[in-house]
Amino acid sequence: MNNLLIKSIKILLILFIFYYLYENGHLNFDIFKELMINLKINIFLIFLTIITFLTGAFKWSLILRSTNIKNSFIESFKIYYMCSFFNNFFFGNMGGDFLKVYYVSKLTTLNKTKNSLSILIDRIFGFIGLTIVGAVSLIIILLNKSQYQYILYLFLIILIILLLSFYFLKLIKKIHFFNDLIGYLKLKKILSLWCILISIITYLISHIIVYFISSIIFSFDISLNYIFFANSISALLSAVPLTPGGIGLGEIGFVFINNNVFDLYLNNLANIIIYMRILSFFSSLPAIILFINYKRKEKK
Repeated sequence: MNNLLIKSIKILLILFIFYYLYENGHLNFDIFKELMINLKINIFLIFLTIITFLTGAFKWSLILRSTNIKNSFIESFKIYYMCSFFNNFFFGNMGGDFLKVYYVSKLTTLNKTKNSLSILIDRIFGFIGLTIVGAVSLIIILLNKSQYQYILYLFLIILIILLLSFYFLKLIKKIHFFNDLIGYLKLKKILSLWCILISIITYLISHIIVYFISSIIFSFDISLNYIFFANSISALLSAVPLTPGGIGLGEIGFVFINNNVFDLYLNNLANIIIYMRILSFFSSLPAIILFINYKRKEKK
């Protein structure tokens, strides 16, 4: 009963966010018309989206091997691809991670803590990569505006976050799971750098997709750096487990940053993120076939 109530509240939150966006001129229904008349560019953007699935799966495959889970890249991609599809529907875009833990457990005799560790490490590297892309884009924006004092503030904020993170890790160091995590990061320094680099590349491609949607599909005059920073915030908000796939949260975050940070008051800004979600959905549709095949194998 409580679970049903919580889900109902979250669905109401989505409806409220989209009602707010619609009433304030941040979205309309031209998205579907644009989808039909831009088939060639859509195919290209879907191709780029699939590349992000490939880079994400490659990073996860490296992490699995480093935790002694023997798995081929093809098998890792299949699982990653399926879970990417379910991330569009589960609450927060981390829902597919539970499926990752389940399917990886079928491939190894390691305990669930080890399996969960590979998922958590993957998320940490992704978060670091996204933060780096967002921070660099913000620094470039501030440099272009000659706002040097804000760059100093930014570095101070980052320093404070690092110090607080270090203190927090010291507090939880006695917990066995986090001991494993910290030990892994210390032991796999080169691999960590590679995984962070792959995460950066993945998010660069994702941001470029959003930029193409903004400039080519909707003809918005928004600079690349603005898109990179706004979409970084949008992606972070989409990871908050309040709505399925972060739907609504990413859109309102993208609009808020453009309106209140960059003073861009263009109509229907939320359409950009919605369009990206639709392309991501179509890009991951073939994963249904993989999921059905996995289910058939389990029954056998």
